Parts: sequence; structure tokens; C-alpha cells
Amino acid sequence: MSSAPTKNRKTVPPGVFAEIRRLHFRMRRLVNEGVAGGYRSAFRGQGLEFEEVREYTPGDDIRSIDWKVTARLRKPYVKSYREERELNVMIALDVSGSTHTGSRGKLRSELIAQIGGALTLVAMRNNDRVGLVTFSDQIDRYFPPRRNRSSAWRVLHEVLLAEPTPRGTDFSGLCDFLSGVLHRRSVVFIVSDFNGDGFQRALARLGKRHDVTALVVADVSEAELPEVGLVTVVDPETAETRLIDLSTSADRESLLSASQQRWRALERTFRACDVGAIRLETDQPFIGSLRRYFESRRAAPLSSRSVSASAGRS
Repeated sequence: MSSAPTKNRKTVPPGVFAEIRRLHFRMRRLVNEGVAGGYRSAFRGQGLEFEEVREYTPGDDIRSIDWKVTARLRKPYVKSYREERELNVMIALDVSGSTHTGSRGKLRSELIAQIGGALTLVAMRNNDRVGLVTFSDQIDRYFPPRRNRSSAWRVLHEVLLAEPTPRGTDFSGLCDFLSGVLHRRSVVFIVSDFNGDGFQRALARLGKRHDVTALVVADVSEAELPEVGLVTVVDPETAETRLIDLSTSADRESLLSASQQRWRALERTFRACDVGAIRLETDQPFIGSLRRYFESRRAAPLSSRSVSASAGRS
């Protein structure tokens, strides 16, 4: 399958290409700040490929000695291998209505675009094949994994042109779609606010076949609520409105408690599905958290490492 149902190409607004160029160079600089090496160590190739038989030199592992060649030539020879480094990388970016929100710093959609650009650049730097899917309650755009220089521009172009919609998010549909189009084991990054539920079974199927990381884009309002009295909030995916009272500490604590419970539920889901996860916040830099996450993968297996990383608050 080479493509998914898509809409007609959107007209590029004035100034968007300049913004894409600015973000591209900014992400390239950030990726150079120690992230690429951590990524390379965290995500390994599919194994080792035989390269050659060469004469033994001091320091070589004696377990690699080719005893048949050694006996025939009466000199020690060793087998040399190279890592099959090339990976299949799929970046899934949420463009649903809830991502076009944010209380401070930047919108979730802006952070999603920057994370997508950074992940694409670091994968390209390691000569991996990179693909992109954007999704909401349907698959909006799909580009199969390719190894070419236009991948980073494609990610930023598609996300920056995404228009706010009241559409919801279908994570089960995304996971089923990826399970269908990814025929070889892949590294999958899902960048979203994960504003949805009921997707654990589909995510577990995806996590069983592929190396999946969930990047949860959060907003500071999920941890801090101002004392501003009555506030009307609008659900960006359903357009429903609700009046909430932030004048009392009890009401604010109740809302914050609900947010914390949601995050803990997500943590449990990710663990159950054998999926790594990192939490990133719109008012904090994210590159340091990506670096720490890659380092944690290198240091411990998925089942024993923490699934949460603060975006710059540590």
C-alpha cells in the first residue's frame, strides 16, 4: 500500500515556506546537540551481517576466530561483521482538534511539528528510511518510509499546513493502519496529546511487532491552574462548552487530580502494551528530554525503565 486516502493539496499560505526553512535549520542545530548519538545507540539495526574474513590482530575477540580458515592457512583468521544499521522509521503526528490548544509558550500542534522535524532529521542523519503519517479521526496523509533529503521538509510542510478542525482522534484506527502497511519491523514514534481511550488492544498489537515510542505532548495547564474564577472552556474536538470555577482551591485540585489520574492511566497502558513513552510540555524545551530518553533505552530494557521524562523541569 503506497498511500492512504487524502484530501486535495492545500494552498501554501504566504510566509509558510520561510517558517518551514527557519524550523528546519533550528531543528538541525538542536539535533546536533548530542541527540543523534543517543538515538543511534538506542535504536539498533536488525542484526549483524557477515563482511569478510581477515587475519587476526591483537585485541580481536578470540570467539570470532574462523577455525577452518585458520587451520587451512596455518595463521589465525577472524570473521568480521558489520551492523545492519538501516532502520525503518515511521513518524505518526496527531493533527486532531485538541492539538490546536495551549495556554502558554506554544500550541501543542507547534510542538508536535518541531518534535516531528527533529525525529526525522536524526533518523536521516543515521541513513534510516523515514515515513510520515498524519492522523485525526482518520488517516489524513501517509508517506511510506523513504531515504531522501526531502523527508524533514515534508514533515514540517504537512504539519504546518494542518488546519484546526473539530475532528477527534482515532488511535485504534492509526495502530491498525500502521500494522497493515509496515511489513518489516520498524521504529514507530507516535506524537500526540493522546486525548482518547479504548486503543489499548490495537496499540498492543502494534507494539508486539514494532518498536513503538509514545511522545505525549502536554500543556502547563495540566499541572498549574490560575485562580481566575468562572471560565468557559470549549472542547476543540466536539465544540461542546463547559463552565468551570477556578476560584476555589478545591475545584482546581479536583481538575489537577483528574489530569494526574489520566497520565497514570496512560502510563499503565503504555507498560501493558510494551511501549516506551516520554512526556513533553509546550512551555519547556524538548531536546534534553529526548536525549535522556534515548540514554534510558540504552541503559535498561523497556520493561524496567521509566516511561516518563519531564521536558526540562529536572
